[in-house]
Amino acid sequence: MILINTSTNFFIYTYLKIVIFLNMYKYNFSIGYLLFYLWGGVGMNLRAKMGKNMFIIIIMASAVFIILISGSAFAESKDAVKRGNMLYVQVVNYTMPLLKVTSFNDEVMVENNFSFKEKVLDIIGLNIADPGSIIEREMAFLGIGNGSIKLSQDNNFSKVLFNPFKLNESEISKNSAGESNQNNAAVNVYNPKLKKTLNAAKPEVFIYHTHTTESFLPGDYDKLDPAQNICSVGELVKKELEENYGIAVIHDTTIHNVEDYYQSYNKSAVTVDKYLKQYKDFKLVIDMHRDSVPKEAATIKLNGENVAKFMFVMAKKNPHYDKNISDVNKLMSISNKLFPGLCKGLYGEYNYGTRYFNQDKSNNAMLIEVGSDTNQLSEAQACAKYLARIIAEYISGSN
Repeated sequence: MILINTSTNFFIYTYLKIVIFLNMYKYNFSIGYLLFYLWGGVGMNLRAKMGKNMFIIIIMASAVFIILISGSAFAESKDAVKRGNMLYVQVVNYTMPLLKVTSFNDEVMVENNFSFKEKVLDIIGLNIADPGSIIEREMAFLGIGNGSIKLSQDNNFSKVLFNPFKLNESEISKNSAGESNQNNAAVNVYNPKLKKTLNAAKPEVFIYHTHTTESFLPGDYDKLDPAQNICSVGELVKKELEENYGIAVIHDTTIHNVEDYYQSYNKSAVTVDKYLKQYKDFKLVIDMHRDSVPKEAATIKLNGENVAKFMFVMAKKNPHYDKNISDVNKLMSISNKLFPGLCKGLYGEYNYGTRYFNQDKSNNAMLIEVGSDTNQLSEAQACAKYLARIIAEYISGSN
């Protein structure tokens, strides 16, 4: 009798695993399925050992835990209805690593920035991006919750700043006239010496947007209106380059990420191929995006206005990487020389990314993230004139 029940349970459990697998592939999950998947095999044995009441308590506690995490994950972006399902994928991947290989490829995973580990830590009040907050929790005498521990501007934890006391004005060493004030630097935006005659028939810069609807505050994080999303920044860069420096620009605003977000790079690859076939190549091929980080990490004050910072994202295994990164290093060098602090540098965690982020299409291809979803649209647009100056200096070869 026991043997028959065990076999029957095993059959039911295996059947439901297959159902869950198929649902997962269709991005259609239910917490009930997930709980059975995580607890089903264990639960059939535990229920007999610990009793029905204790077993129900464990199941309910697990449900609450997963709902809390998923609620946080779903709230992160406008695409959460679809991308939020990756929460369940990652939970299953922790328990059944084989499914990560057989069910989802790296292109899907790299598009989803949800971190299961970070959400668990967030629930218990730990922020690994802010080590100072952890120290404050554990060492109350340092001043819990009053922000007495802060990282230096470059987020280097080896330069933690403690502020247990105040200084008098006479004790403060102030910058001399020749030193740059990073909180409100006065910089020269334009260089009229770089301007040349515009040749519209021979564009030198190509700008497009794989995630075309990425947007800024106020409002949703994704908007179809090109005047309200990342396209508006690309259009301003085009305007600045053509009007102030005589550099012709192709700016494509084709929407690539709405019908199927995970196929965005496949679709933008078609757009890139179309223009490369028509114009052969460009001095710069820029896939312009918007980042998702805290505002203080994405904003600088230049000439009295808040300006969104920018950074580069590259695929290291891209066959053109050596030439691509050479261009990026030159652009970063120009930016650091003209506008210290505006460029956040290179985000270099990706080997392949998604389709190499299409950087295998040209020796001059790159991905630039401008601002964050925590920036105002005006702050992101303010970056355009600085980015145009950097690009103009690079193309002219004067820096």
